[in-house]
Amino acid sequence: MTSAILITYGTLAVFFAIVVLILQVAHIKDRNFTEFAVAGRSFGGAYQAMAFLNTYLPGTIFIAGVGFIASKGVIGFYQLPACLIGQLTMYVMARRVWTWGSTYDLRTQADLLGLRFGSRAVRILASLVGVLALLPFLVLGMQSLGAVFSALSFGRIGYTSAVVIGVAAMAVRQIWTMNMGMRGIVISDFFQGIVAYGIGTLLIIGLIAWLGAQGIGFTSVEPRLYVFPGPASPVPLAFFSLELTLVLGSLCFPDLFIRLYTADGVRSVKQGAALGAPIALVFLGGLNLLALLSTALPGVAGKPQDAWFALAGRAGGPFALALAGTMVFAASMGNFDATVQSCATQLANDVLGACLKLSSRQLTRIARATIAILTIATAAIACLPLPQLFTLVLFGLQAVIQLSVPLYLGIFTRFGNSTGAAGGLIAGIATLAVLDLRWPLAIPWAFGLNAGLIALGVNLLVYVVAGVLRAPDMEEHRRIERLFAALRIPPKAPAEAPSEGAPAAD
Repeated sequence: MTSAILITYGTLAVFFAIVVLILQVAHIKDRNFTEFAVAGRSFGGAYQAMAFLNTYLPGTIFIAGVGFIASKGVIGFYQLPACLIGQLTMYVMARRVWTWGSTYDLRTQADLLGLRFGSRAVRILASLVGVLALLPFLVLGMQSLGAVFSALSFGRIGYTSAVVIGVAAMAVRQIWTMNMGMRGIVISDFFQGIVAYGIGTLLIIGLIAWLGAQGIGFTSVEPRLYVFPGPASPVPLAFFSLELTLVLGSLCFPDLFIRLYTADGVRSVKQGAALGAPIALVFLGGLNLLALLSTALPGVAGKPQDAWFALAGRAGGPFALALAGTMVFAASMGNFDATVQSCATQLANDVLGACLKLSSRQLTRIARATIAILTIATAAIACLPLPQLFTLVLFGLQAVIQLSVPLYLGIFTRFGNSTGAAGGLIAGIATLAVLDLRWPLAIPWAFGLNAGLIALGVNLLVYVVAGVLRAPDMEEHRRIERLFAALRIPPKAPAEAPSEGAPAAD
């Protein structure tokens, strides 16, 4: 058993050492806050693809994702279409978002919303919604590392101790996040993505082949696992609700949206989406099928969350288990790095930066300090028993989709104003908070729709009513026209935002 642990932990240590070596060799000191926040808009399509996937597909897909399918069946396939549609959305948004970002030196999602609506209030509010929605995911990411170190110890290390080890490893990684900002994250994402989704796909194919050799096929799966909630179900729209929430939230998460700004041009953003989609299709499709087939193995039904590690260990012993754990570690590291960096950047740039006149150096220092604070805080929380964490994660997902109203309508149309954007966000979050206390999963009287979608309807209503009742004055009309006219001009040096003077509606 000791030799097996040396193999599993040794493989993980080698992987971590390679990540550190890559970061040390590639280290470039950020000259300003834009380089820290978006890596100076300098990466091509291949880097964009891996960066998006390493943020969108965290390590929990191997644990909670596989476990959900192993216990609930094909209803757990929801993440694949959402991921593909998310990359399609990124492809469609590329020109507008990247051009505005480059032209006006935007660094965050909240930055863009503040520009589009000419409002400091919208900028601050959007930033706070995005950060608060991401905090449960940071804790979940930390906890997923505990599952890795516990599984790789063959049960010798308890879950709490394993979480502490994982937290320590992630805390060490944040040294480079603070020093290199987004550049270090994108560079390491490329290697981590190859490990998690490239080698991971090969391992998945191998495990499916092993199951086939054991005589396990699709006919071995219980029929109930192939059933979606139908019209006769008390919540017939539950799957649709979950799918729509994920689709709307794909580019609403600040850590995903910021990926559009790290590219060196619109073409690279589109290439990233075009490259990432087939990788996600093969990887996630294979992982979902593997999770479904795994239910035919004895013992999986009792502990579905351990299915990924159990499969690897049975099929290939400590070597396969070591690879399986490294996949989870690679995906978790990339997701956590991107999330904590985007949260710190938004708090510095869009909360403090919007309220105080800060220099580029001051913004960078604040963001670095915030990364350290968030890492320590989430690490401490992750070590606590949190039985309701999944409910908080669902709340975060439903909260972040409230940004979809001002984000998508603001990017693709000239309709709307700062009153509707801010008022809609406030009304949506308030409605969600009230409904989620009573129905955290699905609302029976709404046929299974979740609280987030009901709140989104309220949000949209406020946005539309405000847009109709308060038509833009001549100055606001000209400002918006200049903003959209910038899309027809190739971006050069960052320009002054077309919200000259005081924000339009604060």
